[in-house]
Amino acid sequence: MAEPRKVTLYLGSQCNLHCAYCHREASSDEQGISNKFLEELKRNPPGAIKFMGGEPLLYMDEIRKVVRAVPGAKFSLSTNGIGIAKHLDYLRQHGFQICISYDGAEKDLRGYDPFTDLLDYPNVAVSTTLYHGNTDLGAIMERFREKEKVIGRSLSFFPHLLHVTNEANRKYALTEADYDSLLEQYKKYVGLYLSRFRRFGIRDKRYEGLYQTLERRSKAHYTYGETYCSNRKLRKVDAKGQSYPCLYIRKEKLGKEWLNDQKRLLDALSPACRQCPVYDMCGGACIVSKEHELECRFCKALYTWFKKEGSQP
Repeated sequence: MAEPRKVTLYLGSQCNLHCAYCHREASSDEQGISNKFLEELKRNPPGAIKFMGGEPLLYMDEIRKVVRAVPGAKFSLSTNGIGIAKHLDYLRQHGFQICISYDGAEKDLRGYDPFTDLLDYPNVAVSTTLYHGNTDLGAIMERFREKEKVIGRSLSFFPHLLHVTNEANRKYALTEADYDSLLEQYKKYVGLYLSRFRRFGIRDKRYEGLYQTLERRSKAHYTYGETYCSNRKLRKVDAKGQSYPCLYIRKEKLGKEWLNDQKRLLDALSPACRQCPVYDMCGGACIVSKEHELECRFCKALYTWFKKEGSQP
């Protein structure tokens, strides 16, 4: 099988925030990027590399090693934004896309606001976690609009679901009622986006992120065994180059027969995935979630609706 076009690289679990709902497990052994893996990247350079942690800005020395090894790749990182100002020149020089975490919640659980000053950077996205107590998409988008006035630029809105991976973050788990509400909100706002586009050719920036999230899934065309996190186009690896189905919960490793490895995981977790009519969009939902059944139910309903209503024009 051809090398994936994109690699997501887990640098380590160190972080300068300890968000109450975080679903990562700490690393037991962090020794930096291995020379063997750097040589592998040089021999088979991926088209794109995304850096994740923990907090990747704490691992800038490791990031620089990878950039030197694969200078032609497209780079991105997902960050909480603490201390980013001192790195902006380097990130700009190498064309990084920056994805900054901001939940737009009424009551902040993260303990840090990344959007308090003007932000002069050309390529910024926003990662928003939806959790119990933070599911009102209209209110979240309104807070985004207020932040735009502060930082002097538009902000995207690309939400993702909280995954229950441990007992500590279970209190923030989305409930069945939360999922039902989110389903109706997605239908409402994506429906508004499509209606305005079809009638007037207008791409409403308020809702475009919601639409694009679903549109990209509709083009994924996952085959059984592929997931959102590990598929023919994307490999998720640690600093030694070891592949995993999930970088946050690194209990299972993937070998050369990674597709068969993931098929076995899915068969044990949710045998119904094999016959699911929206598996090609979903990829099995989060396969490490302890609330997989609820997440699966939501994804199936949302993607079924989008397959019917979401195509343009």
